[in-house]
Amino acid sequence: MGKNKFKQLSQWIVRCYSTRFMLVLLLASIGFFWLFNFSTLPLSNPELVKLSGREGLLDAMPYYSAQEASTALIHYGTAGRELYLRFLAADFVFIFIYSLGFALLLTRAVRCLGVENNSWFLLNLLPLFIGFFDCVENLLILTMLILYPGTSAALGTISGAATLCKNFLMLLTLFSLASVGMVLLMRRLGFKSRRITL
Repeated sequence: MGKNKFKQLSQWIVRCYSTRFMLVLLLASIGFFWLFNFSTLPLSNPELVKLSGREGLLDAMPYYSAQEASTALIHYGTAGRELYLRFLAADFVFIFIYSLGFALLLTRAVRCLGVENNSWFLLNLLPLFIGFFDCVENLLILTMLILYPGTSAALGTISGAATLCKNFLMLLTLFSLASVGMVLLMRRLGFKSRRITL
């Protein structure tokens, strides 16, 4: 995808922006996050930890090796692996919701800065890249679950790398939001700043 394609996608997100739409997506994201991490439904991380005795979702780890992924699949047991399949089905929906929700939030943040160049709106693509690597991770984990008890070091290695990329981009997105928030706070407190240009 060329630079122009990225700009077109970024501008499409800008055109999709509305405060109501953004809030609905962000609230839904919070709901999914609670569902996956704090509920007792049979697709949550706490239930998987309970079933396996100690192993949680690979998705919740910052990084894992092929060996760690293989060991986790063993510890899950049959019930745990079935739970993981249910989680992945819901997670694909969550990916769409949170990636677009955060893309709209970054769009709102950039608008608040009053920037003079549309290139700053490219920041709203960061959550889409998070979603991309999250999808790659999910597809690879799904493949490992289907192939079990067969194993593939390559699948586990690439899946762990996708997880690492996902988490790095999430930190970058949060850093971007925090930086914009700091600039806006300084403006409100009376600090003068030049308009941002690229």
